[in-house]
Amino acid sequence: MMSTQQMIPIWSAGILTLLWFTLLFRINRNTSATRRFPGFLLAMLCWPVVVMGELWQLGGGASVLLSALSVLGIPLVLWGAYRNLMAMIWRRPALLRWPFWAGLITLTGLLVAQFFLLQDDWQQWAGFAPTGDPIRNWSVYAGGLLTSFLLLYIGIVLIEQVQQYHYELPMQVVDTEMYQLKGIAGSAGFMVAMAFFMVVLVAGVAFGLLPFYQWLAWFHLGIALTLLILLSQFSRAQKVSPSPFDHHALSNAPKMSEARAQAILKRAEAAVISQKAYKELGLKLQTFAERADLSASDICLALLAIKKTHFRGFIYQFRMKYAKQVLLGSDAKLDSVTKRLKLGANGTASQTFLRYLESRR
Repeated sequence: MMSTQQMIPIWSAGILTLLWFTLLFRINRNTSATRRFPGFLLAMLCWPVVVMGELWQLGGGASVLLSALSVLGIPLVLWGAYRNLMAMIWRRPALLRWPFWAGLITLTGLLVAQFFLLQDDWQQWAGFAPTGDPIRNWSVYAGGLLTSFLLLYIGIVLIEQVQQYHYELPMQVVDTEMYQLKGIAGSAGFMVAMAFFMVVLVAGVAFGLLPFYQWLAWFHLGIALTLLILLSQFSRAQKVSPSPFDHHALSNAPKMSEARAQAILKRAEAAVISQKAYKELGLKLQTFAERADLSASDICLALLAIKKTHFRGFIYQFRMKYAKQVLLGSDAKLDSVTKRLKLGANGTASQTFLRYLESRR
C-alpha cells in the first residue's frame, strides 16, 4: 500500500495527462499547428512517454523498465518542438540534428548499462530512484544529467532562433507587430531555468546532499510540465512570416554592384507605385518580390547597399508620402490616417509622422 507522499507524484502525472488531453482537444479544433508545420504532432504524441512510468503506477501497476524508458521520450519531444519552430520561422531551415541523435543514442546506451549493471537493484528501488553511491549508480545519474543538459541546450537554441527571427523581421515584413512570435521564447526560458534546477537536483541526490527517495518521479514530472508549457505555446494560433532568405547562399554570394543595385531598386519602386503596396497592411517582402518578378534576397541586398535601410523602412517612406498627400488633400485627421497606415507604434504614430514632415521641410 502506497503512502500519501508516494501517491502525490503519481496523481500529479495524472493531472498533467488530463491537461495534455485538453491541449490535444484544443489543437484538434485549431488544426493550423499540425497541418502547417511538421514536428508538432510528433512532440505531442511523444509527450506521454515522459510520464508513462508514473501513469502505469496510477493504474495499479509498477514497472521499473517503463520508468527507465521515460527519458527516451524527451529527445523526441524536443526534436518535434525544435523542428516545428524552424518550419515556422524559416522557409529553408538548416536543421541541427546531432544533439537529438546524440542524446537519444547515449540515453539508450545508459539504459542498457543500467539493465546489466543494476539489474539486481531495480526491484528494490521504490519508483526506480537510487540515492547516493555515485560510483555504483553512475549510469542513472549520468542519464539525468544528460537529459538536463539537453533540455538546457535546446532551450537556449530555441531562444536564439526566436531572437534572430524578430531581429530580421524588418528585413522581410512591413508591419512587424503582426508577425511577432508570442510565448515561445518565454516558455523556452522557463525550460532553461528548469534544466538548471534538474542539474542541481541530480547532483545533490548523487552525492547524498538531498536524500530525496522519489526524486526520479519528480524529475520526470518537472520535465513533463516544462515540455507541456512549451507545447501549449506552439499550439497557439500565431501569424508568422518564414524568412525567405538563404543565409548560406547570401554569405557566399559575390558583392552586388552599385549599377545592379540601382536597377533593382528602380524596378522595386515602380512596383510599389503600380501595386500601391504602401496601402497593404501585413505586406511581406516575399509576396512583393513575386509580384514584381524580383528576388527577395536581391531587393534586401540592394536596399542595404544603396539606401542603408530594410524593406520595412523602404515601404514606410512611401506610406509617409501617401499620408502627407491624404492630409493635404482632405479633411482627414492625423490620428486616423497614421492609425490606418500603422505609421509607428501605438501612441507614437502621430509623433512619428510629424518628425517625417519636419525632416522634409
